[in-house]
Amino acid sequence: MPKDVEILMEPYGDELSAAAERWTTGLRSSDLVREKLGSADAEAVQVHGPALPLRRRDTVEPLDAVLFDPAQNRSVEVRGELDGAIEVRSSDFRPNPTTAELQEALAVLRKDERFAPVQRRGEAVVYQPMPPLADVEQPDGTYTRRIALAIHEPRNLRPHQYVAVDLGSREVDWDAGHGLHPADGDCEAHLPVPVDSRPPDSGRDSVRVRVIRGGEELWSFVVVRPRASSPTHFSKGSGVELRYVRYRGRMVLWQAHVPILNVLYDDGVTFRDWQNQETPFQANGTEPVGPGWRVCTSPPATILEASDDSGNFQGVALHYDNGELRVVSELQAGWYRYISDWRLRDDGTIQPRFGFAGTKNPRTCMVHHHHAYWRFDFDIEGAGNDVVEQFGWWLGHRPVWWRISRETSRKRSGSVDRWRVRDAGTGRGYSITPGLADGTADSYGVSDLWFLRYHSRELDDGVGLVGGGPADTRCKLNAFLTGESIARTDVVVWYAGHFHHDEHHPSPSQGHIVGPELRPVNW
Repeated sequence: MPKDVEILMEPYGDELSAAAERWTTGLRSSDLVREKLGSADAEAVQVHGPALPLRRRDTVEPLDAVLFDPAQNRSVEVRGELDGAIEVRSSDFRPNPTTAELQEALAVLRKDERFAPVQRRGEAVVYQPMPPLADVEQPDGTYTRRIALAIHEPRNLRPHQYVAVDLGSREVDWDAGHGLHPADGDCEAHLPVPVDSRPPDSGRDSVRVRVIRGGEELWSFVVVRPRASSPTHFSKGSGVELRYVRYRGRMVLWQAHVPILNVLYDDGVTFRDWQNQETPFQANGTEPVGPGWRVCTSPPATILEASDDSGNFQGVALHYDNGELRVVSELQAGWYRYISDWRLRDDGTIQPRFGFAGTKNPRTCMVHHHHAYWRFDFDIEGAGNDVVEQFGWWLGHRPVWWRISRETSRKRSGSVDRWRVRDAGTGRGYSITPGLADGTADSYGVSDLWFLRYHSRELDDGVGLVGGGPADTRCKLNAFLTGESIARTDVVVWYAGHFHHDEHHPSPSQGHIVGPELRPVNW
């Protein structure tokens, strides 16, 4: 790092977050919640959320949370105010297994007599597969919660076995994965990390970061690590989340993250993945605010750069080199590994990046299509006075910028390939240029960009499930297109990167990365 550059990191927190934590603690003992969940053990009930309002905190906005009782496999959604009444309604939401549930399921599996030969052979790795649950419906319409595990034995005729563990009855179903995945598939090169080797979560959820060069503050922003990233009420997260991003003292983004991530296979199998499960990668350096945050002395190495799926660090790593600050974390969703990555350059350029990889599994040899959807809440020099413009060829003769006045979506094309968001008063703004590998949406990907008016309840599209058909997991952002004006208002841009993964015709470079470039205009 150059001598005149400083990367400063300090703890970050606010009163609203602390108040919301107290609110969620009280929900467990609420009479309305107990009425819906019945005989649930209050200490065992999981609370997901609440989704906190990030702006206009001087006004009262409702909070949303989901409470889940793993013993009964039942959920309720709660909406209310910090100091007011709450509304409670039943929900079909089923959260992913916790680390404790995965480890308990592994303990049950190890005691199953059918697992004894596997243990004797001594080569098996038990890992988390997709989908993460294998719930089964009972005759009375209720569902039994079952934790999915996969067993990888490299020399077995069937390298991957999929089992379901019922923690209540302590039973293991060895036929749970029949027909779900190819029986003889063995894809990817990296061995998965066993479910019992995950390091414990520790450290702060968020920090403030400042980049100082020659005594001048270039960047100031808050980073939220994936495990706490919003939205939280459906326990999906959004990878490394940036908030309150300022360049040279001026506001650029109020919030930037990837709340929607899905994948479609050629045989119709689809998943809506989560982005709040951190996994280790290699990062060497110091921890100025404690565990989970590391300022690196050498470039961090995720699964895309390293030779295995392991590491010495879990959380968010920062590294500065050649005029660029990198903010990166590695995520796990079953056998998928995702890289949530931000590059902030000294000249004001922001390069959001999202990488795709995986560990050994029976499915990803099949052609599939990943879709990552960034949400950029632009507040150029403050909220409420931004405009959106599109660059393209006017009647095929000359390139011009023209204004988009109402909510709409766009697909990238040869004639329209750039957009920008500007403050209507000062003319300052940021352009959005697609990355070379970002692709164009098919029917499942829906579109490439959405330009929307800000609404606090539009942090994601409301899809809480993981598995399902294409209609279930496809992004639902078109529901937000209501024809509202986006002229001189608070503008949100959704940007999609689409990646076609064909293992039989791989990219010449190791790993796969998508993402646009955001560049300052008139700054």
